[in-house]
Amino acid sequence: MKRILVIEDEPQMLLGLRDNLELEGYEVVTAADGETALVALTADVFGAVVTDYQMKPMDGFALLSAIRELRPSLPVLMITAYATPKLAVEVIKAGAMDYLAKPFAPEELLHAVERCAERHRLLSENAQL
Repeated sequence: MKRILVIEDEPQMLLGLRDNLELEGYEVVTAADGETALVALTADVFGAVVTDYQMKPMDGFALLSAIRELRPSLPVLMITAYATPKLAVEVIKAGAMDYLAKPFAPEELLHAVERCAERHRLLSENAQL
């Protein structure tokens, strides 16, 4: 599925993420905070989620936990400007499929989203079988 939910509380970054993904043919729904993202997740179906780690009032880690409860198999890509090896391990252990440190090249974002979307497609196919 080429429908992606992108959550980022910094408006310019949100627009940049959306534009890069739309140029590659993704249908992008955006949210400026975790609460709005959770409403979108309950009302719609997505192939993957891209979320920032450092947001307020709900940070990306809390959002990831809520997504795991709501949609356990939905792939989540976490992005952050505050990258540390410890944070990367914690995020992956908590259920994120991938992790990107800002700044990243548009190609890095696209490859990570493609991996997430492909995983979701395979999980959906397996569930149907």
